[in-house]
Amino acid sequence: MELRHLRYFVAVAEELNFRKAAENLSITRPALSKQIKDLENEIGVKLLDRDTVSVSLTKAGEVFQSDARTLLDLAEKAIERATEAQAGRIGKLRIGSVGVIATDFLPATLKIFNKRYPGVEVSFVEMHPEEQLDALESGTIDVGFAYGTDPLGQAEMDLLCVIKSHFGIAVSKHHPWASRDQVDLAETQRETMLCLGNGSRSHREEVNRFITEEGHPTPRIRSIEGFDSFLTMIAADQGISMLPVVLDLTTQGIVILPFTSKNIFEFKMWAVWKKDTPSEMVTHFIKLLEERT
Repeated sequence: MELRHLRYFVAVAEELNFRKAAENLSITRPALSKQIKDLENEIGVKLLDRDTVSVSLTKAGEVFQSDARTLLDLAEKAIERATEAQAGRIGKLRIGSVGVIATDFLPATLKIFNKRYPGVEVSFVEMHPEEQLDALESGTIDVGFAYGTDPLGQAEMDLLCVIKSHFGIAVSKHHPWASRDQVDLAETQRETMLCLGNGSRSHREEVNRFITEEGHPTPRIRSIEGFDSFLTMIAADQGISMLPVVLDLTTQGIVILPFTSKNIFEFKMWAVWKKDTPSEMVTHFIKLLEERT
């Protein structure tokens, strides 16, 4: 049994007239009659009582008509939803979370996105930025974020710069440096440097590389898992860190100070997504990010 059989039967059931139903369906009356007969033979149920002058539904036909209409409605809705999904207007968009660093652009972008595409359910997946390229490759997330001047390496991804800033020294508001205008990078050797993550593309690797390039010894570094824990440790004066000055963490008890050095420690954060045939949902989201940058 095919959907056309249901459409043909419902058309006849509504008109109770083969000629009118055939005209509505743009097929010939004999062809319509054969399709109805084929349907009755296939399901083994007589649906219509018919003679040379009239057509009427059997009791079984009345029940079948109601259910056939429901099935046709469901099929139509399925087609509509598939079309909406292909156009990126419904579905699920999974984004790699980067915590407070994204507060400068992400909440406003999501507000516009949700207004334009209310049928899309946005969810965040907690993970470090260095994990997000692998998550994009595996399909765990649809949009991720990465740091650094060359965040992709050999990955087949597209990217968009969403934040460009430079690093400063992040200290607790209770730290002796908190009231200073700036800090000499050499002074950080006496402190524990707190870093987020521990991978090859991690915050720790970036900080260690920069300090080494500046000609200073490798500092005493402590890696912290989880951005909330990382900020809590800084605010609790358990160490200092290096964070982009664009962040405003004063409400969390953290001050970010400029530091003197030979070079500027540049910070870039990128939105990253699969290069090959991104979904329309991803395309819509990235377009909104572009409009804000």
